[in-house]
Amino acid sequence: MNERDLKYFCSLVETGNYTATAKQFQVTQPAISVALKRLETKYATKLLTQSNHRARLVTTSAGQVLYIKARHLIKEFTQIELEVQHASDQKVRLGFSHIAGGIWLPRVIEAFAHHHLLASVTTEVAISEQLLEQLRNHKLDAAIFSTLQPMQSDDLQVFQLETHPLCVLANIQQPISRLRMIEATDLQQLPIIARLPHSLPRTALTRYCSRSNVQPKIIYEAHSNQLVERLVARNLGIGFVINGSVALSPNVVKIPLKPSQSIDCYMQLAVRKSFLPNDYQTRCIDLLKEIKVQE
Repeated sequence: MNERDLKYFCSLVETGNYTATAKQFQVTQPAISVALKRLETKYATKLLTQSNHRARLVTTSAGQVLYIKARHLIKEFTQIELEVQHASDQKVRLGFSHIAGGIWLPRVIEAFAHHHLLASVTTEVAISEQLLEQLRNHKLDAAIFSTLQPMQSDDLQVFQLETHPLCVLANIQQPISRLRMIEATDLQQLPIIARLPHSLPRTALTRYCSRSNVQPKIIYEAHSNQLVERLVARNLGIGFVINGSVALSPNVVKIPLKPSQSIDCYMQLAVRKSFLPNDYQTRCIDLLKEIKVQE
């Protein structure tokens, strides 16, 4: 049994015929038949059946088991190849969620430049779910992302970096701007510039209001925290963002939430437990753990 035979077999299961599989791998049909025979000889059982030479191949129960296991092995083979090829790279691939990128990325770039490591670092910004998927698929070496609760994972090492509280942005012309802290009931009937549904600040806003049975009056959904701040600066409404995620205009103030109602955003660093970094990559990842965000 080898990787090639398993790939041929999986294609036979998926396409149901020898012609399509041979065309996919640009080999002859007899080569596919020989590979299947090797597998059936090894396991001493029939894996695929065919009522006649024109009929679609039917996968046996044993074939179904092998197919499921083979798909997993093929993925492992691909990941091993990527890891081995990347092992000698003087390069580290970093991912940042949109929020973590806005808060952390400038500091990371500064720190890596100071330690003369910037030239070999690649960065990508995406939503947290995409980053973690790329991390698990060996397309990233480390990811800094944000959640509303500490993450636990069976396959990732997760390091807690910092917590950032949610806060309210208000134009200085708004009476609410003079409050020392905000309660959920203070938001009742106030126009709110919210983030898009499913974004972390929007999820936090929904959670914050639902705890106090407050129905937020959302007048616009912004695609970024920066747009939220700009619209608040124009006094179109108040904003609900993560502290430190935006630079404030002169006419915009941030107001903390009442401590008993506060919501925190957790900034976290994730690395695959299976990742075996070389000395250079280890140095880069260790540096990420040491970086602190400055207000």
